[in-house]
Amino acid sequence: MKIQFIVVGWYYNQDTLLEGLKQLKETNDNVDVFYSCHKEPTQFVKDNFDWKLFDNLGEEIVAYQQALDYLNLKTNTYCFFMNDDLVIKDWDFVNQCITKLDNGFKVVGNGFNPGFKAYNPLVTIDTGITEQFDGMQSIDYVKDENRYFFEGPLAMNMARGSFLSIHYSTLEAVGGFEPKREAWVPMNFNKNGKPYYRGYEHVADTLTGGLASFGNLFPCLSIYKINKMFGKDSVTWLSSTYRDSEYIYELERGVS
Repeated sequence: MKIQFIVVGWYYNQDTLLEGLKQLKETNDNVDVFYSCHKEPTQFVKDNFDWKLFDNLGEEIVAYQQALDYLNLKTNTYCFFMNDDLVIKDWDFVNQCITKLDNGFKVVGNGFNPGFKAYNPLVTIDTGITEQFDGMQSIDYVKDENRYFFEGPLAMNMARGSFLSIHYSTLEAVGGFEPKREAWVPMNFNKNGKPYYRGYEHVADTLTGGLASFGNLFPCLSIYKINKMFGKDSVTWLSSTYRDSEYIYELERGVS
């Protein structure tokens, strides 16, 4: 059994994550840790983990795919995709997730998202992530070889991109994370530290027609495929509490 942690390197400020990963790696021959860095890593990361500084394109979903394109993972690998602003309360989440995956679940998130019910990939987004995407539907961000998954609105379970446990064979089955390379664009931030593209902090929400950042689009497209292939009940969580479980607390942008 091989376990691969892929961590988005940006904040580098959570000791429970950094120290815990170091100890886990040093005491388990079957554990590998890779930092997919979107900002220059700290000396601690350089000294203790495999890492690569990638172009700061997209958000965490693109950082995960950049890592997958770089690494040579085996099909039987258990993958843990994580933002680096997670507070780890109990490392037994590793065993809990593996047990759930072995029992047939395809994605294990941290906390349930109570506001999420369905996703529609056919909604038009007026202001695209680049000018070439203006007026296109969210399905137009999908890799060409994966478009056949997307047939319209789908009631689905969703896990936040902050923490995803997925067996690598599942990602192989659905063609990896979305979006396609043309939508991998440089990240920018407004004065509040929130991401935006082309000077727009928000774009039309592909779920409700309201407002949301592009950060919701890429996870939704990725998890849609798993719901479509394996069913809504293939996605589960460690708790029923949003952003929180007895194992992990998810900060937002490193601060709260």
